[in-house]
Amino acid sequence: MISSRRHQKGYTLIEIMVVIAVIVLIAAVAATSINQTLNRRYSSEAEKLSIWLNQLADFAIMQGAAFGVLSKTDKKTKKTTQLSAVMYYRNQWVEVSFPEPYEFGEGASIAWLADDSDKKPLVYQQAALPTREEIEEGLEVKDEDDFLQPSMAFLPDGYIEPEGVIELNYESNEISYSYNWDSEELRIKMEKNKK
Repeated sequence: MISSRRHQKGYTLIEIMVVIAVIVLIAAVAATSINQTLNRRYSSEAEKLSIWLNQLADFAIMQGAAFGVLSKTDKKTKKTTQLSAVMYYRNQWVEVSFPEPYEFGEGASIAWLADDSDKKPLVYQQAALPTREEIEEGLEVKDEDDFLQPSMAFLPDGYIEPEGVIELNYESNEISYSYNWDSEELRIKMEKNKK
């Protein structure tokens, strides 16, 4: 008996189209998942910055001293890479170890949108009088440029200087975050914005 069936070699057009459709569907789900993961990462980093700023505001009120935000920039790119906490102590700003400095993620940039019309220092600083030993050793008295100058300060009476908005942007994200001071609740409020 001769079989009427032919041996089939290769795939039919329908089989190829089904495989392509499955691959496209998997790629679309993966792309959406990756995008959502990145958005959660940016949102999480923005929330951490809000918590860090509010910690400084709380420290200022609880300890009765001004706490400031000191920006540290990369010399090559001129971008802010880190925010450190400083405290006003004995007529000058001093860097403190707690809270730990806030490190920006890759692609993040921050902008200070404050009224800088007068460009005066936030709080007057003066050099401590040199000791007798320092005078005898010929050590130089600090110049104004040697002092730390924070970008903003949280004052113990519940205000910030200068008033304005801080904006956090990411190069690869269409969402930006803005932070402004709520004088009723004495908190930094974060808002999510579309670019």
